[in-house]
Amino acid sequence: MAEKRTEFESLGGNNLDGIGGNAKKITYTAEDGSKKSIQIDCGMKFSDKALTGVDNYIAPLECDDLLITHAHADHIAGIIHHIQMNPERPLNIYADKFTHQFMLAEMTKQGLPLDNMPKFHDVKDGEKFMVNGFEVEPVPVTHSAPGAIAFVVESPDGTRLMDMGDFKTTPVELGKGWEDARMAEVFAKGIDVCFCDSTSTTSKEVTPPYEAVTKGFKKILYDNPDAQMMVGTIARSAQQMMADVIAVAEYAKETGTKPRTFILDGASLVQVNNALNKSDMSMEKACYERTGVRVKIIDAKSPEARTIPPQERIYMVTGTQGEELASMARVSRGENRNIRPSRTCPNLCVNQQAVIPSGDNQAIVDEMMEALRRQGWKTMIPERGAPFVEGETYYVSGHGRAGDMEKVADIAAHNQPAGRACTFIGIHGDEVQTKATEEIFKDKGQKVEHITNAQKVVVSKGEVQVSPTIGKASRIAVIDDNDNFMDPDFRYIKQAFNPVSKKWEDVKQIDYEKILVSKNDRKKDGKGGKGGKGHGGKKKGNKGHRDMSPMLMQKMQRTH
Repeated sequence: MAEKRTEFESLGGNNLDGIGGNAKKITYTAEDGSKKSIQIDCGMKFSDKALTGVDNYIAPLECDDLLITHAHADHIAGIIHHIQMNPERPLNIYADKFTHQFMLAEMTKQGLPLDNMPKFHDVKDGEKFMVNGFEVEPVPVTHSAPGAIAFVVESPDGTRLMDMGDFKTTPVELGKGWEDARMAEVFAKGIDVCFCDSTSTTSKEVTPPYEAVTKGFKKILYDNPDAQMMVGTIARSAQQMMADVIAVAEYAKETGTKPRTFILDGASLVQVNNALNKSDMSMEKACYERTGVRVKIIDAKSPEARTIPPQERIYMVTGTQGEELASMARVSRGENRNIRPSRTCPNLCVNQQAVIPSGDNQAIVDEMMEALRRQGWKTMIPERGAPFVEGETYYVSGHGRAGDMEKVADIAAHNQPAGRACTFIGIHGDEVQTKATEEIFKDKGQKVEHITNAQKVVVSKGEVQVSPTIGKASRIAVIDDNDNFMDPDFRYIKQAFNPVSKKWEDVKQIDYEKILVSKNDRKKDGKGGKGGKGHGGKKKGNKGHRDMSPMLMQKMQRTH
């Protein structure tokens, strides 16, 4: 007879070499030795192809039942590749309604036929549901992506694990987010192991709320009342855009002026706005309910966009890191048909995302901003890690700092049932970040453990232990041999981590049959369904589709 136990394993994300590729598996072993598992997230870790020859790496997908914490690529972007490699897999996805709508639109855009779509299940705050023998309770948290949730997973033996997802401990502007009272209620039921986001815990204090962005953006409006504005943003991080929308409404109310119109230039921004509207999180509606002011949000391609006076425009654009095919870079090269500097009023470009310290990002962004200045745009960009100044900040991270973790520790200490201690483990980070998280909880008197990828946390008879040995971590390298986002030619190579050499080694190339329909094929076919070239033939590295070039992919390691 086997010993009943619950195991948590990091399949990806707790990397030795940076963040990304997040994926976790929870397994219950019954007395008869049978096992049941579910997985949380299946993301992508981006790569510098010039250095590695690889476009990106995706985490393993080891379960058919998948819980999704939020819509960022480092948590979801591996899924469509796994469907491509195994299209008959009966995949169930449990996610917030916005995350569902965004993923559905993204998979459709990338050419996934409807017949191969996973089955989506919308989840709501506090509404428990059963998945493969586990009782799951979703809990809203605050992150830059709307609809972010933590999951409390209770196994059949009563073990309760909580994956916090990506989070910080301040309120959201859109939808539901972090609430101290809600989290206290969760800990009061007892949590055996809590897994915490470690991305920003090397920074002190609490990550500022999105209200700070509203104040900072409103100051920009006061300082530039007559300027045509262009604002660079990360599309999926819509909480920050919502803070801008509120700032515009409040400014109009305070000055008695007509509110500016937000003009979305970039397919991903339109996609996110559509997903918000379909998931009952309309930014226009939320703004009106809060301020009583109606602010319009329209597509740059709409005829209405051309009728709006320049000084009443706020172009929201993609490409904060200088991605060559994104909206802001095309403006800097004079190639964007929708956006031109005005000759009748000042022009202001606000890049609302600090430069991500990866590869040659700094040089690329500097070059783009200089090109905009030569065209006559005044430019602004936040400095990464700069001290928070009330009323001056116009960008904040979606990840909690040390102060956020201290708040979690205090909530747990004041609410956890007597005799049932919680063990805290840092996830979603490299070794420095995860250990920094664990030190914070340790300093607050909490129990901590540490894991890396392929290492298990085992809970049996109420005892929490980390397996002394580390399994063989695996991932899949994704290579586009065409380097063409319109018609990519993917190769998938399974890799394993060698703990002796501390290097990733190729195991095998994965054969697959194309199911994704490329943009070129869809244009020829005139439809979004099957029928593109290459269908039906098994090849090594057959052709699929993704929505961005390799150069874009290696530059979009999002800070959210």
